[in-house]
Amino acid sequence: MPHPSSSPSSPRQPLRLARVLLPFGLLLLVSLLVLHGRPPGARSGADPAALFLSLSPGANASIAADLRALTAGPHLAGTPGAAGVTAHVHARFRVAGLRTLTREYAPLLSYRAHASLALLAADRSLLARLSTDEPADPDRRVVRPYHAYSPSGAAVAEAVFVNLCREEDLAALDRLGVSLRGRIAVTVRGCGYRGGVVARAAGKGAVAVLIAGHADGGVERGAVLLGGPGDPLTPGWAAADGAERLGFDHEAVRRRFPTIPSMPVSADTAAAIVRSLGGLALPRAGRPSARSPYAASRVATG
Repeated sequence: MPHPSSSPSSPRQPLRLARVLLPFGLLLLVSLLVLHGRPPGARSGADPAALFLSLSPGANASIAADLRALTAGPHLAGTPGAAGVTAHVHARFRVAGLRTLTREYAPLLSYRAHASLALLAADRSLLARLSTDEPADPDRRVVRPYHAYSPSGAAVAEAVFVNLCREEDLAALDRLGVSLRGRIAVTVRGCGYRGGVVARAAGKGAVAVLIAGHADGGVERGAVLLGGPGDPLTPGWAAADGAERLGFDHEAVRRRFPTIPSMPVSADTAAAIVRSLGGLALPRAGRPSARSPYAASRVATG
């Protein structure tokens, strides 16, 4: 399972340094280019698409070049890719005659280290190894799927399909006599913040959560940190060098981290698990059914 770069079990691990430009930098860069290339007399209420197409060839080429540079590769915070994007925006602002500056911050960041997934028989013999990658990215050019701030961990347990993992889905399982305790919850993305999904499953006793993307989309990455955005070690103030930081054992920090590991997976991977439970396909709005053996196969995550 992916894990934060520092975790409660390793408080002395150094934090990653993130070089950050002003938050509105990228948006401002594109806005300046659009305004600079706007034809004389263009109305402020004009259709945005028509306005963009009406720009001069030079302005369109400049915007296209910047967008290409900013989206050419991954730029996860704290990585060389992010530093390259920062340098590009900084240089473009300077060319535009703007006074620019950068500031360095050291928030707690989270990266994928290792992830694996497999289907096991009742005797724990291997049935199949399942993919944890993005189906549309066979060459692994983009950031591999993971849940930021998910705790490290491994689980070997029976799987239970919980639909969207809403309160009503969990109540339906209760009525069917299907327990999540000690099992791995398999859910489909689509109902609120993913951190809340993991918390609800944990509250029912699940030991891990797999969140599937939709069949017409990819694998959704994102954080599962609770309590809103922001560095959990510096809540309410900037994570600047030398700033006060809360310890990992502080109650305000511990309650922001999920208590069980989670992993995003593709619809194909989730469908393979659901088929092992007796389902023919991944339900679009899966209503628990008494005829579905929700705990027929074991899933190993790690």
